Amino acid sequence: MSLHTRLRAAADIFDVALEPTFEFDSAEYQSLQERSATTAFQGSRWLATLYREVAPAFAAEPITVTVRERGTGRLMLVLPLVRRRANKLISIEFADFGVCDYLAPVCEPADIHCLVADATLPPRIWRLLAPFDVISLTKLPHEDPVLKHLFPNARRAHMRVSAHSVEWNTSWAEWRATKVNPSLRHELDIKRRRFAKAGKPAFALLKSEGEIAEAFDALQCFRAERFKSRSAADILDHPAILSFYRQVAIGGAQAGVARTYCMFLSSEPIAVMFGLAHRRTFSLLLIGFDLARYRRLSVGLLAIEDTLRASNECGDLSYDFTIGDYPFKVQFGAQSKPLHEWRVAGTIRGRLAVLAAEAVRETKRALKPLVTGARRRLTTTREKIAKRSATV
Repeated sequence: MSLHTRLRAAADIFDVALEPTFEFDSAEYQSLQERSATTAFQGSRWLATLYREVAPAFAAEPITVTVRERGTGRLMLVLPLVRRRANKLISIEFADFGVCDYLAPVCEPADIHCLVADATLPPRIWRLLAPFDVISLTKLPHEDPVLKHLFPNARRAHMRVSAHSVEWNTSWAEWRATKVNPSLRHELDIKRRRFAKAGKPAFALLKSEGEIAEAFDALQCFRAERFKSRSAADILDHPAILSFYRQVAIGGAQAGVARTYCMFLSSEPIAVMFGLAHRRTFSLLLIGFDLARYRRLSVGLLAIEDTLRASNECGDLSYDFTIGDYPFKVQFGAQSKPLHEWRVAGTIRGRLAVLAAEAVRETKRALKPLVTGARRRLTTTREKIAKRSATV
């Protein structure tokens, strides 16, 4: 069948449905996700656990949308969505709950031209999603053609935060010597020598359920101390979120889709790092370290450097720091990646909510240079202190 004929017939070949109990751990979804260009945050284990453990805790209604080929039933598109109600506002969004860094529809690239050729898909999906005040699609890594077709009237903008990643194209030693900021490299060398004098250092990728469970206990304690010192709330304070990460870490370790690293000093854990492995990319999601006893040794930066080295040496093609504009990411040679957010209003209340969200975003965007400047001054001060310490 020619491409032109397939495009003309597109409107006649799709079945669209709402599947609240869609099985993300099914073979058909795993096959589709593997053929798609999506990230670890659309992975089978990740989404299955997210819907099962976290969605109920946030009173979120699963409303997964599926598009299948008529006749064969072949799964062609999945929108992993939820409906949430807060302050009399009904919103529809990707299943996220603050734990996902990239969100996207799941489909095979070869099917995109057929999906966007069907003019009936947008109104059919719109009717399935009702009722809602606003559709909020955030953390989009690119201008997705399927979403553009489904929600042509969405108000689109760059998010005020970016993601950062490193591409590996050489050995660790060469990459570190040429890509890591010289001042940071010098500081890490000094701190690592002092670290070695404080005890017997070790760094390990944890595999067993017991090891990972103990590491997460330490991670939770480390982060509690850190966020308490900043008078801020930690995402791990929510029991459902903590349980979710534990399950993904333990189950994903054996499957090779999750990694939990631990830095030890004289056999005692002092830093824990957790992330996802997908298509030869490691994405760092959680880090906690013993701030009370080892702040001056910069164990957080040392632990991150160790995960970078482990990623390079195990054959990953890239290391993703994920979302967050922190100076140390750039110092480690990471490149910034913009993220997008789209919002669609369905009611007058929804339009007001969209305008309010835009006002908040732009206000924070205007304040961001001031915050960035303060962070840079702090980094410069730290570098000067490190240089003075090196001469002592």
